[in-house]
Order: sequence, then C-alpha cells, then structure tokens
Amino acid sequence: MGRRGRPPGMPEPGSEQPFDDAALPPDTPAVPPTPPLPTVPPTPSAPEPATSEPVAPAPSAPTPEPVRQTPARQDPPTVQQPVVPPTPPAPEPTFEDIFGTPTPDAPEPDLPRHEPPTSRPAEPVASVQPDDALGIEAIADAVGASTSQTPWATATSAAATEAPRERAPKATTTRPAKSAKPKRQRSGKRGGIVIIVALVAILAAVFGGGWLAFGPAIMDRFSEPEDFSGAGSGEVVVRIESGWTGAQVATMLEEEGVIADQEAFYALLVADPSIGFQPGSYRLALEMSSQAALDALQDEASRVVLQVTIPEGFVIQQVYARLAEQTGIPEADIVQAASDPSVYGVTGSSLEGWLFPATYTFDGSESPQQILQTMVDRMRQAMTERGVPEDQWQTVVTFASLVEREGGPVANFPQVARVFQNRLDIGMLMQSDATVHYGIGDFGVITTTDEERGDAGNPYNTYVHAGLPIGPIGAPGDAAIDAVLAPAEGDWLYFVTIDPSTGETVFSNTLAEHNQAVLLFQAWLRENPEYGS
Repeated sequence: MGRRGRPPGMPEPGSEQPFDDAALPPDTPAVPPTPPLPTVPPTPSAPEPATSEPVAPAPSAPTPEPVRQTPARQDPPTVQQPVVPPTPPAPEPTFEDIFGTPTPDAPEPDLPRHEPPTSRPAEPVASVQPDDALGIEAIADAVGASTSQTPWATATSAAATEAPRERAPKATTTRPAKSAKPKRQRSGKRGGIVIIVALVAILAAVFGGGWLAFGPAIMDRFSEPEDFSGAGSGEVVVRIESGWTGAQVATMLEEEGVIADQEAFYALLVADPSIGFQPGSYRLALEMSSQAALDALQDEASRVVLQVTIPEGFVIQQVYARLAEQTGIPEADIVQAASDPSVYGVTGSSLEGWLFPATYTFDGSESPQQILQTMVDRMRQAMTERGVPEDQWQTVVTFASLVEREGGPVANFPQVARVFQNRLDIGMLMQSDATVHYGIGDFGVITTTDEERGDAGNPYNTYVHAGLPIGPIGAPGDAAIDAVLAPAEGDWLYFVTIDPSTGETVFSNTLAEHNQAVLLFQAWLRENPEYGS
C-alpha cells in the first residue's frame, strides 16, 4: 500500500526535481528547462541535501519526507524526527502533522516526464522491506516507470536546481520504526483494561464479601421482626429478677423460646411505657405471640406460687421430706445441699433447728441451696430481732427446740422453759423423753423404756448426760424462742402431760406431786394404747 493520506502513484508534495538535460541521448530534442522553484533556506538542524537520484530508504528506518514547496507559501523543510521516549505513549502522527496542511489555491506544477538514457548504468538499489518495495512498485505502475528509473528526489536548496548534479551521501534517519508506536498504544490500552478489571474485581470482592457478612443483619434491621401467633403450646417457667429492664425481660423470653423475636416484644413496651414487671417466676407457654406473652406476664394467675409449710417441732428429716414434696426437688438433692452447715453460717454439726418453721412462698425457680438459705436466714432474723448475741444463737436454738418438742400447747411453753431453767440452775438432769427419742431416731412415740432411758451411748439422752442436749432436736418457732428468753416465774421442777390429746399438763414442785400426776398419764395411755410404746 502507499503512504498514508496519498493515493498510490501520486508524487509526494515538494519532491519535484528539475530535469537534467545532460542525461538525454544526443538525438533527443531539447526541452526548455523549467524555471526553478523558489526554495526555503534550510534550518540549522536540517539534514544534508539529497542528490538528484532517488535514494532508497534504509532498511532500519524510512527516509524523512520533505515538505512540499509552492510559489504561494514557503514552508520550512521537514527536520529529523526526534526519538520518541518509550513512555508515555503518543498517538500516531497524521499526514498533516508530518507534511503540513497543503494550500488549496496553489496547485502543484505539472512537470514533464522524461525517460532516462538507456545507456546509463543502473544504480545499486538498497534492499527494502516488503512493505516499502510494494509501495515503490505501486508508484512506478502509476507513472509508467520501473523502480530503478524513478526521477524523483528531495530538493532542499536552490543550489540543487542550478549546480551540476553530484552524487551526495545517502541520507539516513533515526526515525523510530512505525511498529513501535502501535505496540505502546496496545500496551497502554491493555494495561488500562487490566486495571479496570482489577478494580471491578476488588470492588466486587469487597462489596460481595461485605454483603455476605452484614447483609443478613442489614435485612433483619430493616425488616419487620418475627413473631409467633396465638397463645402457644406446652409449658415453661421463666423468672424475672428484681431490677430487670424491659429489654432484659425481652431477651430472656426469646432465649427461653417463649417469643420469636425480642424486638417485637420490646416494641410493645415502647408503645406503652406504663408497663412494668414484678420479680418472680411465671408459668408461660412456648412459641407465644409477643402480645400473648406480655398479657400473661401481667396476669397474676401466671405467677408460680409454691407455698411450703414447715410445722414447729419438725426434725430435719421431716423438713427435707416436706420440702421435696411441696417443691418437687428430689430429697437427695436437698440433703446434699445441707451437708455442709458452714456454707449457711451455722456453727453446729447440721442444720437441725436452724430451718425456721414457717410458711414459705417459692416460685419454682429456686435451687435447694437457695431454699435452705432462705430458711436459715429466717432463723437468724429471729435471733437478731430479739437481741440475742450471736455467740449464744446455737444455745438458744437448742434450748428452744427442747421446749418446742416437750411443751405441748404453746400456752405451756413459758412454764416448761422455767422447769428446764430451774433444773439447769441447780445442776439437775433434764430427763427429757424427747431427747431420747431424737437420739434413737424414733419420732412417733411419746414414751420411753427403762433401757432407752439408761442408754449412755445415746449422746442426746438427757437421762444420762447432764445439761442441754448436744444440739437442737427440732425446729423451734417464735413461741418457743420467746419462752426460753422470757420463761414464766415459778419453782417447778417437774411436769407431765396427762392428756396428750388435749395437751393438759401438770406442773409439780416435788417428786411426790409429780408421781401422782404420772399415774394420771398412765391411765390415759391404757385408754389410748396407740400412743404407748
């Protein structure tokens, strides 16, 4: 193909060369010479003038193209193109960038075409690249001459048109190969595409990973909270602690499976700030709607109320059995929880006497330790309220348990307390059947045998061992404690209940009076053998 911007066979602008008459054969008629064209003085950096003979471009780089000269406009000749640095990539120069814009009103002169003499030896032609050879042949075909006879050459000065033609050195250029620029352009485009693709991949990874990590949370945040419908099914006991906020209640309900989403429940609390909760345990259903759960927590019927009643005088084994029966806690768990009295601040060998007899209300969520601690704390409260020094608590509890087990009717407690106190004051044995029964673990009878009363191996046997028993023998109540702290006034040293069914008791100052009262009791036993031994 020809050079860009010029049809094949068309001579380059400004490259016309004056015709050389000396080169014609003798028989060729003379042609008047064409007036010389005005020339442009060369610039200091212009290359040397080219000869009248055509110069083949060097294989490594093409010969710079000259600037077309016209009578109407003087353009400076083309200078040697500077070497373009590798970076940054520049666009490929156009025809106008190299040769300038042609003047439309100055047509090129039509010069005659002459054939060179046949006897002229052929000049050696430098080897050309296939693309250049094709371009030269195309031009030769257009003008009707071979590539070795093309008369066009570069004109760079006026001397080149007037002086005899002398062969000049072939001009060379350092113009970079054309293929280098497209490669740089392709590299730049390819690099830009790679950067764009990389950025897209990074953004996709960042936003894609972010969505995977936070997308569900974002959707949950802006979506309606989940909620069950209806009153639910099944049963679960939940506990609200004192001081809990509405948010804590909502969280607990979701964790227990009562509601589906704490946010739905909390939204109801926000809508009505007057709603409050009472601490305690509540019996609810599973998978309730938030509204149904809220209504149940406001309903006293949903509260779990376990009332446990421990009668006065119960020994510890009876207390454990009653707790297990009324709370549903296995008795073994309760016994295990009471194995170390020091955990509850008790100095004795067991919790006997320290589990205060009363009616307790539990909500079903308490552990065995919590229940036992509640009962011990109630006994400590009784001691504190009465001003009993702490170092005397164990003694008072033991003494009161003796009165509780022996006293019968509460009305008799102050007198019974006085009898035992009078005996202690004179060093007399207590001689309590209740202590003997406790030592042998027999709590269903009220009498003792001579053998049982004489058993020194029973540490609780007050017929043998002086003073109070080694520890409490039951759970004393408020009345027994008050009787010990404030016994009745009297000199009694003996007492006997002659009618256990009514609690009738006879108090005596002497042994003879006491023996008469014992006969009355024995008569009652004969009438009621189920109470005897």
